[in-house]
Amino acid sequence: MEQQKPEYLMPALIAGGVSGVLSGIPFVNCLCCLWIIGGAALASRLLADRTAGALTAGDGAVVGALTGIVAAVAGTVVEIPFRSFNMEQTRRLLEMLPDTADEMPAGLGSWLSGGSWSSPGFFLLGLFVSAVVFAGLGVLGGVIGVSLFGRKRVPPPPPSPETGPPHAV
Repeated sequence: MEQQKPEYLMPALIAGGVSGVLSGIPFVNCLCCLWIIGGAALASRLLADRTAGALTAGDGAVVGALTGIVAAVAGTVVEIPFRSFNMEQTRRLLEMLPDTADEMPAGLGSWLSGGSWSSPGFFLLGLFVSAVVFAGLGVLGGVIGVSLFGRKRVPPPPPSPETGPPHAV
C-alpha cells in the first residue's frame, strides 16, 4: 500500500502568513530570521498533524521553502504601510550625510535623494531577494521541524493467522 503525498500548501500558507506578518512589522522584525525558521518549523508541525505516516527531511524542506516564499510575500505586503516611516528615516539620514560627505562615494547622495531606489523595479527586486533568502531559511526550519515533530511510529503489522501472536521468551 502506497503512502499518500502530504498536502504542503495549507500549512505553508498558515505558518508563512504568520511569520511574514511578524517579520514585516517594524521593531518586531528584528527577529526576522527566527520568525521564518520558527514559522517553517510550525508548518512542519501542522503538516505532521495532517499526515498519517512519517515525514521525511524532504517533506520538511518542501513545506519550509513554501513557507518562506509565503512569508516573503506577506512581509512585503505588511511593509507597504510603513514605507512612509522608512522614508522619514531615510530623509533624516540624508540630512546628516553632508557632515560625512568626504567619506561617501561620489554620486551616492544624488542617487539616494533622487528616489530611484524606491521604484517598482527595486520593490520587485527586494521581493525576489526576500523570497530566495526566506525560502532558504524556511528549508532549514522545515528540516528542523520534521526532525522534532515529523517522526511517527508506524504500528506493527497485525499478526497473521499462521504465526499467531508473538510469544514472550
